[in-house]
Amino acid sequence: MTLVDVLYQAFRQNYHLDNANAAVHCAEVRYSPLTFRLAEEIHVHVLVSNDVMPDVYSVLLDRGAYPEDPGR
Repeated sequence: MTLVDVLYQAFRQNYHLDNANAAVHCAEVRYSPLTFRLAEEIHVHVLVSNDVMPDVYSVLLDRGAYPEDPGR
């Protein structure tokens, strides 16, 4: 298992948790700071390998769309 694999598994857990929390509250998804940081780090490695990870890119598109909640 590579570092990118490990980062991606951690990302997936947080990505799905953020989506599930939004669904429970009938709200728009707001990704946690950790989800953003994992997506950013994966993106750096993906640029090198040219892999496509649509879920990572969807999170990156939300950067700056709302203030991050440092308490999450």
